Amino acid sequence: MKIRKALRKDFGELYDLGLLTTELRVSKNEPFMEKDDFMLRITDKRHVFLIAEEQNTIAGFICASTKDTDRPLKHRYACLVYIVTSPDFRRRGVATKLYRECVRILKARGITHLYTLADADTKAIQKFLLGKGFKTGEKMIWMDRKI
Repeated sequence: MKIRKALRKDFGELYDLGLLTTELRVSKNEPFMEKDDFMLRITDKRHVFLIAEEQNTIAGFICASTKDTDRPLKHRYACLVYIVTSPDFRRRGVATKLYRECVRILKARGITHLYTLADADTKAIQKFLLGKGFKTGEKMIWMDRKI
C-alpha cells in the first residue's frame, strides 16, 4: 500500500469515490462537496490531501484543513474533513495508514489539535476515531484530540 499526495489528475476518481460514500453527505439535496471546492482542497497547500493506492488503484483518501493556523492562538487546530476507504479495501488498515501519515504531516506543520465531525448514524467511523484517541462531544459528535 502506497500513501501519496493527491494530484489534479486524481480528481475524477477521488470525487467519484466521495459521491459513492453516502455517509459524507450532509445535505439531501447537494453532493457531498462541490467539485470546485473539492479540487481546491487537492491543490491548496493549506490542506493535507493524501491517497492510498494499491497496484495503481485508489483504495482511499484523507483530507485535513489547516486554514485556521494563521490565527494567534495557543493551540494550532486542523480539521479532519474526510477519511474515505473504497468498499473493496475496507477492514484492511487503509484508513489507519492514511490517518497516521496525515497526522505525521500535520505535526510537522506545527498542528497541536485535530477535530472532526462524524456521521451520527455511522458507528464504524465513530469507532475508528475513538480508537485514534478522539473524544465524543455533544450532539453534533464533535471529536478532537491533541496531536
